[in-house]
Amino acid sequence: MMDIELLPGQPRDEATLTDAFGWADIPGALGGVAQAGIKSTGRDDLIVLLARGATAAVTTRSTAAAAPCIWSRARVPSHTQAVVINAGNANASTGLRGMEDTRHMASEVARHIDCTVDEVLVCSTGVIGVPLPMDRVTQGIAEACRSWGASSDRLARAILTTDLVPKTAAAIGAGARIAGFAKGSGMIHPDMATMLAFLVTNAQIEANALQGLLEDITACTFNAVTVDGDMSTNDTVIMQSTGEGPSIVAGTPEWDAFKHAVTAVCRDLSRAIARDGEGAEHLITVEIAGLETDEAAREAARAVCRSPLVKTAIAGRDANWGRIVGALGAVFVPGLDCMDLDVAGIPVLRNGTPLAFDEESASNALAADEVVIRIRLPGSGWGEAWGCDFTEGYIRINADYRS
Repeated sequence: MMDIELLPGQPRDEATLTDAFGWADIPGALGGVAQAGIKSTGRDDLIVLLARGATAAVTTRSTAAAAPCIWSRARVPSHTQAVVINAGNANASTGLRGMEDTRHMASEVARHIDCTVDEVLVCSTGVIGVPLPMDRVTQGIAEACRSWGASSDRLARAILTTDLVPKTAAAIGAGARIAGFAKGSGMIHPDMATMLAFLVTNAQIEANALQGLLEDITACTFNAVTVDGDMSTNDTVIMQSTGEGPSIVAGTPEWDAFKHAVTAVCRDLSRAIARDGEGAEHLITVEIAGLETDEAAREAARAVCRSPLVKTAIAGRDANWGRIVGALGAVFVPGLDCMDLDVAGIPVLRNGTPLAFDEESASNALAADEVVIRIRLPGSGWGEAWGCDFTEGYIRINADYRS
């Protein structure tokens, strides 16, 4: 049976990614790393990112948002000087002390780099409900502020928790450089997992414009990821600019090129987070052409990625496409009676009618590292989402998380 291309010529707002440079190669950007003893001895776990310019941030909408999220989102969009991040402790559900410790982290960085406390943003990731060891954090901040010039790879490794691999990406748009790194493996279902992402550019850009750009791009990249359906208390995406490169103004062709490049970096980091999901063996990509809006298509795609039944079927290499239909119906997606569906390149449904297919061939197709599910529904929307399969490894990691 001939496969039918569901999404011919679907446009992607992407730019060419590059590994020719990283964070330390962005003019005006610096990163310092320290071993503060928050995770375990002998491991980097605290970083300070220096970029003196316009800054934007998007944080979790969880009502259990951690103290660093509350601190940071109250200070953007604006011009800031630095971001301090620790791994191994989320500083979430830590009461008044958590807010005091967050302010102390910002004030220590401000003291070392000679700025105001409100010009420093704060992020944390790790175990919830445990106060930070502030004596070690304070020493780590001092060490990080003496060790500028860390590579993107070292910065990315320092913030890992249950992640297996560092996640970095870079691109050029309208002559401006953009570099980023991220962490995330479990407790991932962003709504702005534990997910943190940091971007920097040398572009000259106004803070409010940067905030709007980051919000738009986060909606179709980081918020299109789901590993386990659990929203984190600490999700944060921060983008800093140094102002040492070309001017980027909204409404110009340069703006469009710059936005495409930032989107490419965020999309690549998002896919890397899904691919590195706890215990994962497959990256799941769901593409939906149809529905009334792009937002509706993205949310429908994420519903499929989120479904435990879909995730376990893919882990078992079982082309049980009825689980995909069920996941869409559960979030009230219309038009399923005329849906087209391909699973790992195998056509299984056309105009709502099941197609015969070879189960062995489908199982072999589902052995690929990336499993693509393509759906066509009535409407002009377009959306994609990324997730991963559920394996026994996910259960082991989370059953033993604190032990």
